[in-house]
Amino acid sequence: MEKVKIALIGAGRTGTPLLRELFKYPFVEVVGVADLNPQAEGMKLAREKGIYTTQDPMELVKKGEEIDVLIEVSGDRSLKRRIKDYFEEINNKKTIIMHDLIARLFITVCTGKQSLVPSFHPDDVGIGD
Repeated sequence: MEKVKIALIGAGRTGTPLLRELFKYPFVEVVGVADLNPQAEGMKLAREKGIYTTQDPMELVKKGEEIDVLIEVSGDRSLKRRIKDYFEEINNKKTIIMHDLIARLFITVCTGKQSLVPSFHPDDVGIGD
């Protein structure tokens, strides 16, 4: 079975429900979860499942092309730029960086809600400068 390899940065209010949804699908392999808070709910959940966790998001990013989709929902506006710069530096053209809005859309659709789940990072508008 073909699998999509996912890495998640931000294991709090947005990342945790997303992680719970992803665990439901046998074609999804979560290769790692990063959050500054080792006690974040999503970090605990990942450790329970035997998934690699780190407090340094760039350590997870260094898995490079092992990651198909990197979900970045940390709310750290400078992090997306650092990730993008790193992927350009190592010539990683494979990994897709998933934005908070797409993560919220995914959660909304998977949970059958009739309105988009709210953003906990309204200032996160993309990669920026």
